[in-house]
Amino acid sequence: MTSSFGWLDTDPTQRTRMLEVVDLFRDKGSVDELGIGSIRDALSDALFPGTSVLHTRLRYVLFVPWLMQQATHGTTLAEMVEQFRDGEYRLIEALIAGSEDVGVIGNRARRKLKRLPSGVYWSALGAWGIRTGGFSSETFFRRTADLQVLARRTTRADDDESHDPLPATGLDPHLPRPPDRWLTAVDFRLTAEEEQYLSHRITSAAPGSMLAWLVHHEPPDLDGYVWDLDHLASAPSPLRELADHARRFHTAIHGAAALYNLMLARRIDDEELVDHYLEEAARWRDELHATGALDGWDRSAWWATIRRQNPRVNMQTTSFVDTWLDLIAESADIATSPRAERLVATRERRIKGGRARLANQAALDRWNGASGLARHDFRWRVASSHLQDLYAARRAT
Repeated sequence: MTSSFGWLDTDPTQRTRMLEVVDLFRDKGSVDELGIGSIRDALSDALFPGTSVLHTRLRYVLFVPWLMQQATHGTTLAEMVEQFRDGEYRLIEALIAGSEDVGVIGNRARRKLKRLPSGVYWSALGAWGIRTGGFSSETFFRRTADLQVLARRTTRADDDESHDPLPATGLDPHLPRPPDRWLTAVDFRLTAEEEQYLSHRITSAAPGSMLAWLVHHEPPDLDGYVWDLDHLASAPSPLRELADHARRFHTAIHGAAALYNLMLARRIDDEELVDHYLEEAARWRDELHATGALDGWDRSAWWATIRRQNPRVNMQTTSFVDTWLDLIAESADIATSPRAERLVATRERRIKGGRARLANQAALDRWNGASGLARHDFRWRVASSHLQDLYAARRAT
């Protein structure tokens, strides 16, 4: 039976989250098989607020409001919505005409594109203060249309101060102006003005985050994970601790994914896959010891960080993770641990019910041989791309 999703199209932030989930299902290595996504996302949001795994390039957070501003030239709500949608499709062609081929949303689908840039970047616009208020794009245009009607109906008095000013539209009035003819040909390179604006917006809207600190503290390189940065020792203590929590969780939880795949390989009696995941479990065990991921970890402080970011992380998830960490602290030989196997099997059954592969043969038959093995980077790939766009603009001036 084919899986499907449905949700009410009322909350842009929730819509973006759902798109992220759908995107994860397209990447079999990234599927959250053991239900720890809420913890992963809490760490990601704390480190890099406003980012999303759906993001490609930073200039989209300017493209979208520019398209909104341009669409307000319509005279009715329907015209504005149509012009905005058409503008999103024209942007695809403009980026391709500007010689961009990587990071262009819709470069293959063109006008068949369903996941438009406005939906992908809407949360970032709010998180970074480029838009104010929790409104949707349609609400923006409805408000603008109402203001236009109000302006036409208002009789101008001789004294301009005699009437109330019209309400703000919801976009930052300091937004840089778009380049001329940008919907004919454009690229992802930020101008100096745009870089200064976005750097200010990010650092003002997300103070104390790793993203904000890195905006003004360019590292020698962006390779590896965020905790591998050469200049991290100069970061404020809370940021170093946050990066260290992410590093420890990244390492410790991977063993559960390796064991899950090993158990599935054993269930289908695939000797080659079993050997592969036995080696994976051994490599993870060596990594756990070599990196000291569990040594001296203040897990109380870590959980406090998670709950500050997301108080809704449920008790079953925290119990599973805590039990896993306690278990591997005693012994990291998970490939021969019945306790570890029971823990993983119970966790899958609790979050998937009858669809659990370890309990449902039909579900097991659909397994492709690898699932949930992608290492957590807490959106560092996306954040580092955004930062590189800012750094490149500075070096160009």
